[in-house]
Amino acid sequence: MSYESPELHFVLIPLMCPGHLIPMVDMGRLLARHGVTVTIVATPLNAVRFKSIIDRDIACGIQIRLLQLRFPCIEAGLP
Repeated sequence: MSYESPELHFVLIPLMCPGHLIPMVDMGRLLARHGVTVTIVATPLNAVRFKSIIDRDIACGIQIRLLQLRFPCIEAGLP
């Protein structure tokens, strides 16, 4: 009987400020370079800061993704 271990997939959801985004992106990239699939969740405004880095990793075949979710600031009454 053959047993295959499931592939790991990390979903990283950093707090939405640069002091948390940058280290979380760095950690995700390190994990992805070691063969783990990584998805980083960010708002489109924050994703602009590191999208080019993630795109470059994707082009190199690294299993990392960027999931952009719109933050409903207007609906929540925020600027």
